[in-house]
Amino acid sequence: MTRRPDGDAARVVLRFLAALLVGAAGGASFHAVGAPLPWVLGSMAATAVASIAHWPIAAGAATRRPMAAVIGVVLGSSFHPGLWSLARDWWLPLALLPVFLLTAGLLCVAWFRHVAKFDPATAYFAGMPGGIAEMVLMGGERGADERTIGLIHGARIFLVVFALPFVIRHVRTPAAAVALPVTAADAWPSLALLLWGGGSVIAGLVIGRALRLPAWHLMGPLAVSAALHASGVTDFRVPAWLLAAAQVGLGATIGCRFAGLELRAFLRILLLAAGSTLILLALTFAFAAGIARATGLDPALLALAYSPGGLAEMSMVALSLLLEPGVVIVHHLARVVLVLVAAPLLFRTKEETRS
Repeated sequence: MTRRPDGDAARVVLRFLAALLVGAAGGASFHAVGAPLPWVLGSMAATAVASIAHWPIAAGAATRRPMAAVIGVVLGSSFHPGLWSLARDWWLPLALLPVFLLTAGLLCVAWFRHVAKFDPATAYFAGMPGGIAEMVLMGGERGADERTIGLIHGARIFLVVFALPFVIRHVRTPAAAVALPVTAADAWPSLALLLWGGGSVIAGLVIGRALRLPAWHLMGPLAVSAALHASGVTDFRVPAWLLAAAQVGLGATIGCRFAGLELRAFLRILLLAAGSTLILLALTFAFAAGIARATGLDPALLALAYSPGGLAEMSMVALSLLLEPGVVIVHHLARVVLVLVAAPLLFRTKEETRS
Protein backbone atom coordinates (compact mmCIF):
# COMPACT_ATOMS: atom_id res chain seq x y z
CA MET A 1 0.00 0.00 0.00
CA THR A 2 1.47 3.33 -1.06
CA ARG A 3 1.48 6.44 1.06
CA ARG A 4 -0.87 9.22 0.15
CA PRO A 5 0.95 12.36 -1.04
CA ASP A 6 -1.25 14.58 1.12
CA GLY A 7 -0.26 12.51 4.16
CA ASP A 8 3.42 13.01 3.35
CA ALA A 9 2.88 16.76 2.93
CA ALA A 10 1.06 16.96 6.25
CA ARG A 11 3.91 15.09 7.95
CA VAL A 12 6.47 17.53 6.51
CA VAL A 13 4.47 20.52 7.73
CA LEU A 14 3.99 19.04 11.21
CA ARG A 15 7.70 18.25 11.53
CA PHE A 16 8.56 21.78 10.46
CA LEU A 17 6.12 23.30 12.97
CA ALA A 18 7.68 21.12 15.66
CA ALA A 19 11.13 22.40 14.62
CA LEU A 20 9.89 25.99 14.92
CA LEU A 21 8.49 25.32 18.40
CA VAL A 22 11.76 23.77 19.54
CA GLY A 23 13.69 26.62 17.91
CA ALA A 24 11.49 29.28 19.51
CA ALA A 25 12.02 27.72 22.94
CA GLY A 26 15.78 27.75 22.38
CA GLY A 27 15.67 31.33 21.11
CA ALA A 28 13.66 32.48 24.12
CA SER A 29 16.20 30.83 26.44
CA PHE A 30 19.14 32.55 24.74
CA HIS A 31 17.24 35.86 24.75
CA ALA A 32 16.64 35.52 28.48
CA VAL A 33 20.38 35.20 29.22
CA GLY A 34 21.33 38.09 26.92
CA ALA A 35 23.18 36.08 24.25
CA PRO A 36 24.00 37.83 20.96
CA LEU A 37 21.74 36.98 18.02
CA PRO A 38 19.59 34.92 20.43
CA TRP A 39 16.78 33.84 18.11
CA VAL A 40 19.20 32.34 15.57
CA LEU A 41 21.72 30.85 18.01
CA GLY A 42 19.12 29.52 20.43
CA SER A 43 17.01 28.01 17.69
CA MET A 44 20.07 26.51 16.04
CA ALA A 45 21.36 24.93 19.25
CA ALA A 46 17.99 23.57 20.37
CA THR A 47 17.10 22.00 17.02
CA ALA A 48 20.59 20.52 16.63
CA VAL A 49 20.25 18.76 19.98
CA ALA A 50 16.72 17.64 19.12
CA SER A 51 17.88 16.34 15.73
CA ILE A 52 20.68 14.28 17.27
CA ALA A 53 18.15 12.96 19.79
CA HIS A 54 15.97 11.81 16.87
CA TRP A 55 13.03 14.04 17.69
CA PRO A 56 10.44 14.22 14.86
CA ILE A 57 11.53 17.63 13.55
CA ALA A 58 12.65 18.69 10.08
CA ALA A 59 13.24 21.82 8.01
CA GLY A 60 13.69 21.20 4.30
CA ALA A 61 14.31 23.51 1.37
CA ALA A 62 10.62 24.16 0.69
CA THR A 63 9.77 24.98 4.30
CA ARG A 64 12.69 27.37 4.86
CA ARG A 65 12.06 29.51 1.78
CA PRO A 66 9.46 31.82 3.40
CA MET A 67 11.91 32.63 6.23
CA ALA A 68 14.72 33.18 3.74
CA ALA A 69 12.53 35.59 1.75
CA VAL A 70 11.67 37.62 4.87
CA ILE A 71 15.33 37.74 5.90
CA GLY A 72 16.24 38.85 2.36
CA VAL A 73 13.80 41.77 2.61
CA VAL A 74 15.19 42.69 6.05
CA LEU A 75 18.79 42.59 4.83
CA GLY A 76 17.84 44.66 1.79
CA SER A 77 16.24 47.25 4.05
CA SER A 78 19.66 47.83 5.67
CA PHE A 79 20.80 49.47 2.41
CA HIS A 80 20.42 53.25 2.24
CA PRO A 81 21.35 56.06 -0.19
CA GLY A 82 24.42 56.96 1.85
CA LEU A 83 25.84 53.44 1.67
CA TRP A 84 27.43 53.93 -1.75
CA SER A 85 29.41 56.92 -0.49
CA LEU A 86 31.33 54.39 1.60
CA ALA A 87 32.13 52.23 -1.44
CA ARG A 88 35.47 53.95 -2.04
CA ASP A 89 36.67 52.43 1.24
CA TRP A 90 35.91 48.88 0.10
CA TRP A 91 38.39 48.57 -2.77
CA LEU A 92 41.25 47.07 -0.73
CA PRO A 93 39.24 44.37 1.11
CA LEU A 94 37.49 43.45 -2.15
CA ALA A 95 40.82 43.33 -4.02
CA LEU A 96 42.34 41.05 -1.37
CA LEU A 97 39.30 38.77 -1.19
CA PRO A 98 40.56 36.42 -3.96
CA VAL A 99 43.90 36.08 -2.11
CA PHE A 100 42.04 35.20 1.08
CA LEU A 101 39.82 32.65 -0.67
CA LEU A 102 42.74 30.96 -2.44
CA THR A 103 44.75 30.71 0.78
CA ALA A 104 41.74 29.46 2.75
CA GLY A 105 40.85 26.91 0.09
CA LEU A 106 44.36 25.48 -0.14
CA LEU A 107 44.73 25.10 3.62
CA CYS A 108 41.27 23.59 4.18
CA VAL A 109 41.56 21.15 1.28
CA ALA A 110 44.91 20.01 2.68
CA TRP A 111 43.27 19.55 6.10
CA PHE A 112 40.48 17.35 4.76
CA ARG A 113 42.80 15.41 2.45
CA HIS A 114 45.66 14.65 4.85
CA VAL A 115 44.02 14.80 8.29
CA ALA A 116 40.44 13.69 7.60
CA LYS A 117 41.62 11.29 4.85
CA PHE A 118 38.77 12.23 2.49
CA ASP A 119 39.06 11.27 -1.16
CA PRO A 120 40.38 14.08 -3.40
CA ALA A 121 37.01 15.28 -4.73
CA THR A 122 35.31 15.23 -1.31
CA ALA A 123 38.27 16.98 0.34
CA TYR A 124 38.30 19.64 -2.37
CA PHE A 125 34.64 20.63 -2.23
CA ALA A 126 34.44 20.24 1.56
CA GLY A 127 37.33 22.69 1.83
CA MET A 128 36.06 25.31 -0.58
CA PRO A 129 34.65 28.39 1.25
CA GLY A 130 31.44 28.39 -0.77
CA GLY A 131 27.76 27.78 -0.13
CA ILE A 132 26.45 24.37 0.94
CA ALA A 133 24.09 23.77 -1.97
CA GLU A 134 26.58 24.82 -4.63
CA MET A 135 29.47 22.77 -3.19
CA VAL A 136 27.28 19.68 -2.73
CA LEU A 137 26.04 19.93 -6.32
CA MET A 138 29.50 20.50 -7.82
CA GLY A 139 31.05 17.76 -5.70
CA GLY A 140 28.33 15.25 -6.53
CA GLU A 141 28.84 15.83 -10.24
CA ARG A 142 32.51 14.95 -9.80
CA GLY A 143 32.09 11.79 -7.72
CA ALA A 144 32.46 13.28 -4.24
CA ASP A 145 30.49 12.20 -1.16
CA GLU A 146 27.61 14.68 -1.17
CA ARG A 147 26.45 13.91 2.39
CA THR A 148 29.92 14.46 3.84
CA ILE A 149 30.32 17.77 1.98
CA GLY A 150 26.92 18.97 3.16
CA LEU A 151 27.56 17.99 6.76
CA ILE A 152 31.02 19.59 6.84
CA HIS A 153 29.73 22.89 5.45
CA GLY A 154 26.69 22.73 7.74
CA ALA A 155 28.91 22.14 10.77
CA ARG A 156 31.25 24.97 9.69
CA ILE A 157 28.37 27.44 9.47
CA PHE A 158 27.02 26.15 12.80
CA LEU A 159 30.36 26.73 14.52
CA VAL A 160 31.02 30.13 12.94
CA VAL A 161 27.54 31.48 13.59
CA PHE A 162 27.67 30.20 17.16
CA ALA A 163 31.15 31.48 18.04
CA LEU A 164 31.65 34.69 16.09
CA PRO A 165 28.96 36.90 17.72
CA PHE A 166 30.39 36.16 21.17
CA VAL A 167 33.97 36.80 20.04
CA ILE A 168 33.19 40.07 18.26
CA ARG A 169 30.91 41.38 21.00
CA HIS A 170 33.66 40.93 23.58
CA VAL A 171 36.59 42.32 21.56
CA ARG A 172 35.10 45.32 19.77
CA THR A 173 34.64 48.75 21.28
CA PRO A 174 31.06 49.97 21.87
CA ALA A 175 31.90 53.26 20.15
CA ALA A 176 32.18 51.45 16.85
CA ALA A 177 28.44 50.70 16.79
CA VAL A 178 26.24 52.50 14.33
CA ALA A 179 22.48 52.80 14.75
CA LEU A 180 20.79 50.90 11.95
CA PRO A 181 16.97 51.07 12.12
CA VAL A 182 16.20 47.87 10.22
CA THR A 183 13.15 46.89 12.24
CA ALA A 184 10.03 48.69 13.41
CA ALA A 185 8.44 48.49 16.84
CA ASP A 186 4.92 48.29 15.38
CA ALA A 187 2.93 45.37 16.74
CA TRP A 188 1.30 44.79 13.36
CA PRO A 189 2.56 45.43 9.82
CA SER A 190 1.49 48.78 8.38
CA LEU A 191 -0.17 49.14 4.98
CA ALA A 192 3.11 50.47 3.55
CA LEU A 193 4.96 47.40 4.80
CA LEU A 194 2.35 45.05 3.37
CA LEU A 195 2.58 46.75 -0.01
CA TRP A 196 6.34 47.37 -0.24
CA GLY A 197 7.51 44.35 1.78
CA GLY A 198 5.04 41.92 0.24
CA GLY A 199 5.81 43.28 -3.21
CA SER A 200 9.54 42.87 -2.60
CA VAL A 201 9.03 39.23 -1.62
CA ILE A 202 6.85 38.40 -4.63
CA ALA A 203 8.90 40.33 -7.19
CA GLY A 204 12.16 39.08 -5.67
CA LEU A 205 11.14 35.43 -5.81
CA VAL A 206 10.02 35.77 -9.44
CA ILE A 207 13.19 37.63 -10.48
CA GLY A 208 15.52 35.40 -8.45
CA ARG A 209 14.11 32.22 -9.95
CA ALA A 210 14.00 33.61 -13.49
CA LEU A 211 17.66 34.69 -13.28
CA ARG A 212 18.64 31.44 -11.53
CA LEU A 213 20.41 33.32 -8.76
CA PRO A 214 22.22 31.24 -6.13
CA ALA A 215 19.90 30.92 -3.10
CA TRP A 216 17.28 32.70 -5.21
CA HIS A 217 14.64 32.64 -2.47
CA LEU A 218 17.02 34.82 -0.38
CA MET A 219 18.87 36.80 -3.05
CA GLY A 220 15.83 37.84 -5.10
CA PRO A 221 13.92 39.59 -2.26
CA LEU A 222 17.22 40.99 -0.95
CA ALA A 223 18.05 42.55 -4.32
CA VAL A 224 14.61 44.11 -4.77
CA SER A 225 14.48 45.45 -1.21
CA ALA A 226 18.06 46.77 -1.45
CA ALA A 227 17.30 48.54 -4.73
CA LEU A 228 14.21 50.22 -3.26
CA HIS A 229 16.01 51.36 -0.10
CA ALA A 230 19.31 52.37 -1.71
CA SER A 231 17.48 54.48 -4.29
CA GLY A 232 15.39 56.19 -1.62
CA VAL A 233 12.08 55.04 -3.12
CA THR A 234 10.91 53.70 0.24
CA ASP A 235 12.14 53.22 3.78
CA PHE A 236 9.80 50.53 5.11
CA ARG A 237 10.83 48.50 8.17
CA VAL A 238 9.96 44.95 9.17
CA PRO A 239 8.38 44.50 12.64
CA ALA A 240 10.75 43.12 15.25
CA TRP A 241 8.52 40.12 15.97
CA LEU A 242 8.49 39.11 12.29
CA LEU A 243 12.27 39.36 12.11
CA ALA A 244 12.58 37.22 15.26
CA ALA A 245 10.26 34.61 13.72
CA ALA A 246 12.36 34.53 10.55
CA GLN A 247 15.53 34.18 12.62
CA VAL A 248 14.03 31.21 14.47
CA GLY A 249 13.30 29.62 11.10
CA LEU A 250 16.85 30.30 9.90
CA GLY A 251 18.36 28.77 13.04
CA ALA A 252 16.08 25.75 12.77
CA THR A 253 17.17 25.00 9.20
CA ILE A 254 20.81 24.95 10.33
CA GLY A 255 20.14 22.76 13.36
CA CYS A 256 17.98 20.30 11.44
CA ARG A 257 20.82 19.55 9.01
CA PHE A 258 22.15 17.08 11.58
CA ALA A 259 18.99 14.96 11.55
CA GLY A 260 19.68 11.23 11.27
CA LEU A 261 23.25 11.42 12.58
CA GLU A 262 24.33 9.29 15.49
CA LEU A 263 26.14 11.15 18.26
CA ARG A 264 29.50 9.57 17.42
CA ALA A 265 29.25 10.48 13.74
CA PHE A 266 28.10 13.99 14.68
CA LEU A 267 31.08 14.52 16.99
CA ARG A 268 33.51 13.32 14.30
CA ILE A 269 32.05 15.69 11.71
CA LEU A 270 32.05 18.50 14.27
CA LEU A 271 35.71 17.93 15.16
CA LEU A 272 36.79 17.82 11.51
CA ALA A 273 34.77 20.94 10.75
CA ALA A 274 36.20 22.62 13.85
CA GLY A 275 39.72 22.12 12.51
CA SER A 276 38.93 23.79 9.20
CA THR A 277 36.91 26.49 10.99
CA LEU A 278 39.89 27.37 13.19
CA ILE A 279 42.02 27.70 10.05
CA LEU A 280 39.43 29.94 8.41
CA LEU A 281 38.86 32.11 11.47
CA ALA A 282 42.61 32.57 12.01
CA LEU A 283 42.92 33.76 8.40
CA THR A 284 39.81 35.90 8.77
CA PHE A 285 41.09 37.77 11.81
CA ALA A 286 44.58 38.11 10.31
CA PHE A 287 43.25 39.66 7.10
CA ALA A 288 40.76 41.81 9.02
CA ALA A 289 43.47 43.15 11.33
CA GLY A 290 45.85 43.89 8.45
CA ILE A 291 43.23 45.60 6.29
CA ALA A 292 41.90 47.57 9.27
CA ARG A 293 45.38 48.86 9.99
CA ALA A 294 45.85 49.90 6.35
CA THR A 295 42.42 51.47 5.81
CA GLY A 296 41.07 52.47 9.22
CA LEU A 297 37.94 50.35 8.70
CA ASP A 298 36.30 48.63 11.66
CA PRO A 299 38.10 45.25 12.13
CA ALA A 300 34.88 43.69 13.48
CA LEU A 301 33.05 44.65 10.29
CA LEU A 302 35.91 43.29 8.17
CA ALA A 303 35.91 40.04 10.16
CA LEU A 304 32.23 39.54 9.35
CA ALA A 305 32.83 40.44 5.69
CA TYR A 306 35.59 37.81 5.42
CA SER A 307 34.11 35.26 7.82
CA PRO A 308 33.46 31.72 6.55
CA GLY A 309 29.78 31.75 7.50
CA GLY A 310 26.80 32.10 5.19
CA LEU A 311 25.68 35.40 3.69
CA ALA A 312 22.38 35.51 5.55
CA GLU A 313 23.89 34.39 8.84
CA MET A 314 26.82 36.82 8.85
CA SER A 315 24.61 39.71 7.73
CA MET A 316 22.23 38.95 10.59
CA VAL A 317 25.19 38.97 12.98
CA ALA A 318 26.12 42.40 11.62
CA LEU A 319 22.58 43.61 12.26
CA SER A 320 22.58 42.26 15.80
CA LEU A 321 25.90 43.99 16.56
CA LEU A 322 24.82 47.29 14.95
CA LEU A 323 27.40 47.08 12.16
CA GLU A 324 26.82 47.99 8.51
CA PRO A 325 25.23 44.89 6.90
CA GLY A 326 25.59 46.28 3.37
CA VAL A 327 29.38 45.93 3.52
CA VAL A 328 29.06 42.32 4.69
CA ILE A 329 26.49 41.52 1.98
CA VAL A 330 28.64 42.95 -0.83
CA HIS A 331 31.72 40.99 0.26
CA HIS A 332 29.83 37.72 0.68
CA LEU A 333 28.19 38.14 -2.71
CA ALA A 334 31.65 38.62 -4.20
CA ARG A 335 32.85 35.50 -2.35
CA VAL A 336 29.98 33.41 -3.68
CA VAL A 337 30.59 34.52 -7.26
CA LEU A 338 34.35 33.98 -7.05
CA VAL A 339 34.00 30.48 -5.58
CA LEU A 340 31.26 29.47 -8.03
CA VAL A 341 33.41 30.51 -10.99
CA ALA A 342 36.85 29.46 -9.76
CA ALA A 343 36.18 26.20 -7.86
CA PRO A 344 35.21 24.01 -10.85
CA LEU A 345 37.95 25.55 -13.02
CA LEU A 346 40.66 24.93 -10.44
CA PHE A 347 39.40 21.39 -9.80
CA ARG A 348 39.52 20.62 -13.52
CA THR A 349 43.02 22.06 -13.79
CA LYS A 350 44.12 20.01 -10.79
CA GLU A 351 42.70 16.80 -12.28
CA GLU A 352 44.29 17.46 -15.67
CA THR A 353 47.66 18.11 -14.03
CA ARG A 354 47.38 14.86 -12.05
CA SER A 355 46.49 12.81 -15.14
